Amino acid sequence: MGSRELTPLQHLKISCCSRGIRIAEDAERQLTEGEDVPLSIHEYATTGGVTLKLEGDVYVNAPFDEWFCDEPEATLAVDGATGKYVVYFRGDAFPAQVLPLPGYLEVRDTQARLVRHTVMSHADRARVSPIYGCAFGCKFCDFLGKKYVRRPVDQLLSALAVARADTVLPVKHVLISGGTPRLRDYEYFGEVCETIIRNTDIAVDVMVAPWSDNVIDRLADWGIYGYAINIEIFDSEIARRIMPQKWRLGLSAYAARIERALERTGGNGRVRSLIIVGLEPLEKTLAGVEFLARLGCDPVLSPFRPARGTPLQAVRPPSSDLLERVYLESLEIVARYGVKLGPRCIPCQHNTLTFPDGSQAYYHS
Repeated sequence: MGSRELTPLQHLKISCCSRGIRIAEDAERQLTEGEDVPLSIHEYATTGGVTLKLEGDVYVNAPFDEWFCDEPEATLAVDGATGKYVVYFRGDAFPAQVLPLPGYLEVRDTQARLVRHTVMSHADRARVSPIYGCAFGCKFCDFLGKKYVRRPVDQLLSALAVARADTVLPVKHVLISGGTPRLRDYEYFGEVCETIIRNTDIAVDVMVAPWSDNVIDRLADWGIYGYAINIEIFDSEIARRIMPQKWRLGLSAYAARIERALERTGGNGRVRSLIIVGLEPLEKTLAGVEFLARLGCDPVLSPFRPARGTPLQAVRPPSSDLLERVYLESLEIVARYGVKLGPRCIPCQHNTLTFPDGSQAYYHS
């Protein structure tokens, strides 16, 4: 490993990813407006904390009420002199902004369905979920065991319109995500993606497994901006146990789809693949980073955060020391291959081991 030193802000973010944050009473009162609004919406494991913007455009989603937040190093409080938020960490005070939750939490559509069950905004991105539940059964995912529901296209468009009109947490780009479709729903998923892309005037990314030979080209033909083709676990035996359906697809299928997506987009950070840090040995994670970087794909390091109600709910997140080592060694790997740790969108880095480096390679959407 090289001699690169982490900054205090990087240490702070990584600590929050591993051990969470404590929210002081004054900060909680101010954030909840006297308990009138929630502190967080636990609709997904890696977005269930408070999202902070620190100096230097460092974003972090910090969990605060999970079982593993038993000994946090960081505390979010209110500066008594200024009334502004501050994070106390290892003897220092760091100014912070707390990103609000979207303004449509209680909005319902014409059929009385909560909009936030279909679309949810995080930082500057709206995530649209065509499918609730999943055809796959990954043991780290809170979709496991949920009833599989295919949402109508008009419901998705209506919900996205609500998110786009929100002035509390403005949306600058869209991610089509959610569960993997069943075989009989491949065409439906394609129709949904085409409709959303063609009816949206901002960038649309899609999170997709390589379940179809032509999925990459079809999305590109419709005008998709970027792809997230996530391998998640690189170690074959651990992948077989934890995510058997994705494991059966094989790394060769992921590599082929990633390479095709790079051909159709020209790269430049528009194709990324997520690796979960903490579910396999360090050397396997780094081998996965190199596998992706060699293809020309941006690896995304996602610290494992246990989801409630899953088989891995009692597994503690990786330590700060391990996260720091993975980050630093991954930086060296991606530099050798001329790619970056993703995502390139700076606000979307809130739940990943990624930091803006001051270059134009990282951006605000």
